[in-house]
Amino acid sequence: MREFPSFLRDLKLRSPNEIFEELEEGRAVREAEIRLLQNLAESEGDGDRQGTLRRSLVLVTYAHLEGFAKFSMDSYASAVNSAKIPCSEAIAPLVAATLHKAFAALRHIQSKHPVFRGQMPDDAALHMAWREQEFVQQIESLMATPVEIPDSVVSSESNLSAMVLKKNMYRLGLPFDSVDGHGGAIGKLLGKRNQIAHGELVTPTKVDTDQYVATAFEVMQFVQAEVYDALDKRAYQRPVAA
Repeated sequence: MREFPSFLRDLKLRSPNEIFEELEEGRAVREAEIRLLQNLAESEGDGDRQGTLRRSLVLVTYAHLEGFAKFSMDSYASAVNSAKIPCSEAIAPLVAATLHKAFAALRHIQSKHPVFRGQMPDDAALHMAWREQEFVQQIESLMATPVEIPDSVVSSESNLSAMVLKKNMYRLGLPFDSVDGHGGAIGKLLGKRNQIAHGELVTPTKVDTDQYVATAFEVMQFVQAEVYDALDKRAYQRPVAA
């Protein structure tokens, strides 16, 4: 199981507002660094130094966007885990994430019935039926286990594209459709960042860098708001039937 910094492990002692403030502080630090570099670039006259600063601004802006998105969703996962609610009371995405090992065992084709594996080792349907029966017999105890979102659920997959952000939010049961409104802008920032990171001497314009910065700030605020809203409304819990 992953090891979180102490302030994340203690989230069970904090209210959603306190978690929001933790994210707010982290976002403010990132935005301040981006603005500092943006101001430095604008203070330079046209020339190689300004071009270098703008390229650095793109790299830093993207890095902070990716880092904050992952930090926010890790914070959400840690907070949900600390609530220790049973799977029977949690929404489907979090139950699925918690039972990943059980599902892996269900799909494991080398796992075979202890009696039939010697006489019929290649009867895939029979051994699948056995694994399915074993799974069904464990359902009651599995649903009583506390939600434990594994580390593998949240991943930037090397690059945080709009689709990767949507996938992570989907896996956590967070609303993800609104990411589409930022998809084109995230794609432009990622594309320019990749060009620069791979050694291309491209120099983004001031208009472009201003847009990249605005995009990063908007997406960070969006992710933070979604995390806060989900925790505040306890959206990780299954609605109680009337």
